[in-house]
Amino acid sequence: AALARQRDFARDRVLGKRPADEDASFGGWAKKEKPPPPPCETPEYEGMMQTEIFTAPPWEGQKPTDDDATEMDREVDKRITQAQTLRFCKRNVLEVKKDTVRCKLCYKTLPSTRACEEHIVKDHEEDFKKELKMWERFLFTTCKRQPPFGWVCKICQIFFATDGACWRHVGKEVYIKFEERHMGAWHEKEDRWGHAEDEECCGDGINSGGGLSYESVLAFHQAEAAEEEARKRLEMKKASQAVQEESSSSDEEEEKVGKVQQIEEF
Repeated sequence: AALARQRDFARDRVLGKRPADEDASFGGWAKKEKPPPPPCETPEYEGMMQTEIFTAPPWEGQKPTDDDATEMDREVDKRITQAQTLRFCKRNVLEVKKDTVRCKLCYKTLPSTRACEEHIVKDHEEDFKKELKMWERFLFTTCKRQPPFGWVCKICQIFFATDGACWRHVGKEVYIKFEERHMGAWHEKEDRWGHAEDEECCGDGINSGGGLSYESVLAFHQAEAAEEEARKRLEMKKASQAVQEESSSSDEEEEKVGKVQQIEEF
C-alpha cells in the first residue's frame, strides 16, 4: 500500500490541494470583492463639485419696488423720468436750418423741434429703453447694500433705509439737482458703456487701431469722401469765377484800345 501511494502520480495527489472552486476560490484563496470607492470619488460627488454654485444675495439684481413709496417719492420719480425723456430728445435733435431739424437716430427731417421730439418719443422707444437699461446698470453699480446700516450711495457715502430711497437719491442728484460728483460719475460710465460696442469687432475680422468696428470706420471714410468732394466742388467754383473775372477785365481793356483818353498822371 505504501508503494502504491508512492507511485500514484495523480494531479490532486501530487499537488496536495483541493479542487479549485471557481466561485469561491482562486488558486486556493477565496476571492475578495472590490471595495467601494471613497465618497470623494463617486460620480454623484464629482457632479456636485462641477456644478457652479452662486452665492449671490437674494436682493442682487432686483429692481426696488414702490410699495413703501410716499406721494412725494412718486412725484420725484415722475420728475426724474420726465428729465430723462427730455434729455434723450434734446440729444437726438439736430438743427439744420431755421425751419428744418433732423432726427439723429433715423435722419428724418421735420419742420420744428417740437415735432422732432414727439417723433423721437413715439418712434424710438426701443432706443430710449436701451438708455434706461444703462441707467439701471449705473444704479446697480452705485447703490450697494451694506449691512447693518442699509443701502449706501458709493459716490457720496450717504446711507438709506431701502434700495428705492437710494435709487431715488441718485436720480434726484443727477437729473434734478445736477450735482457735480454724481453727474460726473454718470457721464463717465455712460461714455464707457455706450462706446463698448465699437471696441468689439463685428465678426468680419477687421478692427481699426482705436478699437472701432468696421461699420464705424466705413462711416468715417464715407464722411471724409463727402468732405473731399465738397472741397473739390468749391475749388472748381472759385476757379470758374476767377476765369470769368479775367475775361471781363480783358474785354474792358480791349474796349479802351483806340480811344482818345485824358492823361490823368499829372
